[in-house]
Order: sequence, then structure tokens, then C-alpha cells
Amino acid sequence: MQMSRFVVAYPDVRPGEHVLYSVLDDRYVGVDDLTLAAVARWTAGAAPSADEAETQQILLDDGFLVPDRGGDDARLRAHLEAASEGIPGTLYVTLMPTLQCNLACSYCFQKENPAFTKMSSPTEDATLEWILRQIDARALRHLKVHYFGGEPTTRKDYCVRTARMLSASMAARGGTFDWQMTTNGVLLDLPFAKAMEEFGKGTFKVTLDGDKETHDRERVYRDGRGSFDVIFDNVVALATAGSKVRVGGNFFPDQAKSFESLLDRLEKSGVAHKLQGIRFKPIVDTQRLGSGSCTSCSGSEETATLVQLNKSIERRKLAPPVLAGEMLESMLGPCELHWKNNYTIDPEGHVYKCPAVAGLSDLAVTHVARSGAEKIAPLVELRPWEQCGDCAYMPVCVGGCLGGQYLKTHRLDQVACKKDLFEQSFHEAVVRRYLAEFSEEPVRTEAA
Repeated sequence: MQMSRFVVAYPDVRPGEHVLYSVLDDRYVGVDDLTLAAVARWTAGAAPSADEAETQQILLDDGFLVPDRGGDDARLRAHLEAASEGIPGTLYVTLMPTLQCNLACSYCFQKENPAFTKMSSPTEDATLEWILRQIDARALRHLKVHYFGGEPTTRKDYCVRTARMLSASMAARGGTFDWQMTTNGVLLDLPFAKAMEEFGKGTFKVTLDGDKETHDRERVYRDGRGSFDVIFDNVVALATAGSKVRVGGNFFPDQAKSFESLLDRLEKSGVAHKLQGIRFKPIVDTQRLGSGSCTSCSGSEETATLVQLNKSIERRKLAPPVLAGEMLESMLGPCELHWKNNYTIDPEGHVYKCPAVAGLSDLAVTHVARSGAEKIAPLVELRPWEQCGDCAYMPVCVGGCLGGQYLKTHRLDQVACKKDLFEQSFHEAVVRRYLAEFSEEPVRTEAA
């Protein structure tokens, strides 16, 4: 009998009270000093006393204890198989109508070598046909499209046209269509937003990298002009009109003050509580490092800043609490790369399992004009996460952002370890959830 290697202990959340948290099951249990000591003894091979047998059985039934490593391995396989279903009954497709962008962000890997590829009409037709073939072949009832780029609003015609066609096609099948769009927000206007909303529920995710001074240093037009004012005004206009807008931002570890100023400004604008969410994330400056993706993050300083900003968002009650809910939820499973019904299609019609490597045709799994079986995604073929050993966070991380790691190293056998991020973020979120739920309760020995 042993504690599952996917269980993390958080001691002394209150005097004499400790929390065991199962990363695999996203559940926790409160235990006292005697139970915590007993778990350590059982893991070392000791048998339970008569008084401990019932407690041991409860912890075993709830997955905090396992008979042996083989039991842990079986539960992990079942977890990953279930996670591979992604969004149940849903085909999730990231469409990239163009790789062109109207900004030249300082940290973007395309800053010095911008791409200008746009999807042609024949490829667009083949792409839509391919999507609907997948829907029919897999008997799926829901389609969710993520418009991405490049900058998708430089192809507003494409976005509206494809949304109209896919919405009608799913309705004819008795299914549903919805969408989301990641945009820099420069060209985001109300007429376009309302046109998209005619064809399904949708959300715009817009990036603001801190206050005006910081943002205008990082997210600039190709002539060097800052872009903050136009983006902020567009966010305010859409949120005020009732469109669903989420705000994201990318920070360096020394920029916490700037992002606090952005939160102040959002509150003063009157739209902060109308937003669908606010979430910031650390980045790696690909220009300074010479390689990498603007979607990557690492380092203990970045993690500390992330925790600080998430606490501020929660304290201000700006959108749903991040630490206790959304942030942890977003970390509770493998990313879309591991989903069976997830794809990214680039402007050339190449199909990938990860948007980070779109445009690198050697990493594609098929093409929209090709029939026959897709090949296994090169990013997962070598199963690099198996080198993670007994890491408790492997069930939800599965090697981290393998696409971003490939962009940095050009290797398919490496993981992108973010253990420090998981340790701090999970500790913060789980303890907060536990104390909120059992604020006046005695020590518990049953799982929540």
C-alpha cells in the first residue's frame, strides 16, 4: 500500500490540519497529524493498525492510496484516455486564414521574418469540406472553431464567410456551431463582431500587454508606433455593446506594476466586470533568446509574478476568480495536442495537432486535400513525457508545451517542464479552495 505518486501533500493549512490533493482526480481530503503520519508509514510498508484500517480503506477507495505502482499506472492510462476525448462530442478546429500580422511585437518569433501567406479560395473550400467530413465520419454534433493567425481580422471576409457556411452546415445536421477568435484587437470593430455573432456564440480574446507605456514598447506596428489606445478603445466598445471579450496579456517578471495599472484602467473604464475573463501569462522573449515561441513560459520569477497578478484579479473581483477556478481548471488536463478531435489548419491547408507549429509542414499530420489516414503527430510520436518519471503533475502536463519546446530547440524528444509553475499555482488554488469550503469544519478524512 502506498500513496499515489500523483498525490501532493500540503501540510499545516491550519494547525494540525493537512490536505492531500490528487492531481489525477482533482480532489482533496483533509487529514490530521495522526493520519498523515500513518500514510507515511503505510507507504514505507507498514500495515495499518486496527484503528487505522477504515481510514486506509477510505483513502484507497478515493484514490489517494494505491495497492502498488501498477495500480497507479493503470489509473494514469485511463485518465489520459479519457482526456484524449477533449470536449465531448465536439470537433475543435483552429483555422488560420493567414499567417500575416499587422503588428511586430518585440517578443514574437516572426518579428524579423514575418509571414504573409493567406489561404486561397480553393484551399478554403477544401478546408470546409474536410471539416465537415470529419464531423460526419465521427458522428459529432458540435463544432467549435478557433480563428487564429497571424492576425485573423486582416481576413474579416474569410471569418464571416466560413462562420456563415459552417453554422448553416451544422444546423442542417442538427448540431451546433460556436467560435472564438484570438486577435490583437487593432482591427476589431463592432460591425464585424455583430456579423460574427449572427452565426453562433463567440468570444474575442484580445491582448493588452500591461499599461500604455509597457504595451506600446512591446506591441508595435511595423513602423514602431504603439497600439495600446486603439486596442483598449475597441475592447471598451465591444464589451459595452454586449459582445463577449476576454483580455489576456503577456508579461516579463519585472512588469507586475504595469499590469496592476492596466487592471486599474479597466476598472475605471467601467467594462472590467463586463469582460468574460482576464488572464495574464509569462513569456520568453524570443528575440533575446534567438529562438522559441511567444507562447512559452518558464522560471520561478515568472511564476511568482503570475501568482501575484492572479491574486489581484481575484481580489478585485474582475470576472470569475482565477486562482480558485479558471486557472486551475485550465491546467487540469492535457492540452489540445493530445485530443483525438482537435486540429489546426494553416493557410496552405496543412493539418496539425498543435497551433504552435502551424506553417511547419514537416510536422503536419495530413492535408485537407488528401484522403486516407493521418499520420501520428511528430510532437507526440516519441512520447517525451515518459521521461517525467514520478512527477505528480504529469497527468495534467504531459510534457508541457511540446510545440513551443520544438520551436526553441528543434528537437522532438524534449519536454517543456513547468513544475515550478504547477507547484506554486496548485498549492495556491487548492489550499484556497479547501479553506473556503471547510472554513468552519473539523478536520475531514473523506474526499471532497
